[in-house]
Amino acid sequence: MNYGVIGAGAMGLALANVLLDNNKNVLVYGRNPAKVKYLNEKHQSEYLDNIKLNEKLKVIDSLEELLNFSDALIIAVPSKEVKNIIKEINLIIKHKVLIINAAKGLEHNSKIGMQELIKLNFNKDYFLGVVSLLGPGFAKEIIRRNITLICAVSEDLNQAKLIQNDFSNDYFRVYVSDDVIGAEIGSAMKNAIAIASGILAGLGYGENSKAALITRGLVEIQRLGKILGGKSTTFLGLTGVGDLILTCNSLNSRNYSIGYEIGKTNDSLKALSSNHLTIEGYDTVKVLKELANENEIELPIINGLYRVLYLNDKPSIVINELMSRPLKEE
Repeated sequence: MNYGVIGAGAMGLALANVLLDNNKNVLVYGRNPAKVKYLNEKHQSEYLDNIKLNEKLKVIDSLEELLNFSDALIIAVPSKEVKNIIKEINLIIKHKVLIINAAKGLEHNSKIGMQELIKLNFNKDYFLGVVSLLGPGFAKEIIRRNITLICAVSEDLNQAKLIQNDFSNDYFRVYVSDDVIGAEIGSAMKNAIAIASGILAGLGYGENSKAALITRGLVEIQRLGKILGGKSTTFLGLTGVGDLILTCNSLNSRNYSIGYEIGKTNDSLKALSSNHLTIEGYDTVKVLKELANENEIELPIINGLYRVLYLNDKPSIVINELMSRPLKEE
């Protein structure tokens, strides 16, 4: 099977590198001709600390050429760009393809996950199905061939197993799941909780505080995820607690990093105004608050984050108020 990767950023290149290590046929599409030229000549990227990529890597700047080549398309762009890239694909695609989604987030207007978004918008005449690759995997560590475990998630387990087999090797192990809702809620919400974790660190709180946040954050993920149809076991797996632990503990996470800057200044406007990177968790917080209101469930951490990010309340004050809520059973 020929794999086309849409997105020459960190994750797109990391997934392409895994497939190339597995001797699969791969092309990567990038919009910037200068960047494409550099990648083909140097086989390294500033997004990945200039670590050498597989020498067979080939990057092109023609979407049409990529689509003509591909039996499977890996969409490795920010979640807010997924719908736009599908619209571009629909204008060009001429044969059926399997879609592999690597974006973690919820669509802002409809509040649906990426798989549902793709199914609703991709040209049905050329759509074979969709599998999401989700779980705890920083691109920089995948490139370094550090042991990484993720999950291929699809309503069609046969398609998930196909992707599992093509991607798995001695450093990249793929499990399968058919719980699309649970996996997508876990993968989206962990970005929000990671902002909160960074805020705690920036304010000077320690490991006890982080452990408390991760534990209660998982409770909120389960609370919303179950209401929406996710399975309990999913939230205790790679796309739940696994991804949550990873993202809440490292400056390699953009969400944690922006939270850290917010905590240091105790001011979200100041930190966000100087940020130029995609922060998936920022938009996700707003969507999660709306979902919580619609389903009449309590998400104290998400509500607190909304106040910090969208109302510019001081994080230190919000934390004190969260800690002063009426006592209850766990």
